[in-house]
Amino acid sequence: MSDPPGRTYTVAEANAALAEVDPLVARMVFLLRDLPELQEAVQIANYRSSREDTGPELRAKYEAAKRAVSDAETELAGAVARLESMGIALKDPQIGLIDFYGYVDDELVELCWKLGETHITHWHRIGDGFAGRRPL
Repeated sequence: MSDPPGRTYTVAEANAALAEVDPLVARMVFLLRDLPELQEAVQIANYRSSREDTGPELRAKYEAAKRAVSDAETELAGAVARLESMGIALKDPQIGLIDFYGYVDDELVELCWKLGETHITHWHRIGDGFAGRRPL
């Protein structure tokens, strides 16, 4: 039996953690989808505010756009840190895929969960990834 990489969960503990994890992961997915648009808004506002005839409202839009990107990046970093502090492995933040380390038949495995699922229903061996999912 391998040593766990950190905290391990039973299926019941992982399911209970989903009350906190689900909205956290959902927010991450939303922010990651929104971030390119926010970054583009910064570029556009920067271009417009750099022209000689720029007024204070364009400079204010540029500053607001920069703050929006910074706030989104800070929120994302906080969400990742929270998952890490819980011992949860973030596998694909674009689709909200995470793994909880746990044991199945005395083997250290990853209990697999994806945003939209109501509870943990699958597991896979470490390294097998989503394609190696097996029902509990």
